[in-house]
Amino acid sequence: MDSLAICFLNDYDQPVTQEAVNELILNIRNNQIANAWLALDEYGEEDFLSVDIANNWVALAFNTWDEKGHAHQYLPINPQYKESKENAPVYIGGQTPVLKRNALDDLNLAAECVLYFAQTGELYVNLRWEEAD
Repeated sequence: MDSLAICFLNDYDQPVTQEAVNELILNIRNNQIANAWLALDEYGEEDFLSVDIANNWVALAFNTWDEKGHAHQYLPINPQYKESKENAPVYIGGQTPVLKRNALDDLNLAAECVLYFAQTGELYVNLRWEEAD
């Protein structure tokens, strides 16, 4: 587990192993899961990446808190839809709308973002991210 930055994956009872991460990445690439939760703390409550998948679209949302306790959420910028104001057919947490600008329609790219976060605890460097309003 030395190569993983995350301490929480989906559930308190699920061990965080390279095999579990590999399975998650495969499931994202093959559109075989609806959501996932990866966090840098063991309870999944601090500095976490939520992954929601629907209709071949992925909503990634990185949630973190600053030293004053203020919440911040970061979303990817889809280069194909960076000017779009249209909602994507996927929702953050199953209920919060997300623009196509901030959702990914490339399952492989979404899987790369998730794998990078699992390994480094950071946002994927080959994609621009912005703070949500």
